[in-house]
Amino acid sequence: MDLKEEFVRRKSEANGIPPAFQHLHARAVEAEAAARAQREENDRLRERVAVYAQVIHELRTELDRRTDNNTQRSSVRSLPTSVI
Repeated sequence: MDLKEEFVRRKSEANGIPPAFQHLHARAVEAEAAARAQREENDRLRERVAVYAQVIHELRTELDRRTDNNTQRSSVRSLPTSVI
């Protein structure tokens, strides 16, 4: 048995994973890392959306405050009448 085979055998014994499944284990580790990165990115995006929603709410509240003069305005403005 050469040194490489011995290393793979001992490594698989240490990890409890047969050599035939080493590549699957490596892919599972990569997939877990990718999933973790995706969750972190989703968390960052969720925080940004929450901030944008708060800003929109505050802007809408301010707009409503500025446009509410306690007067009832018609949604259609009357057209000027022409003098004959």
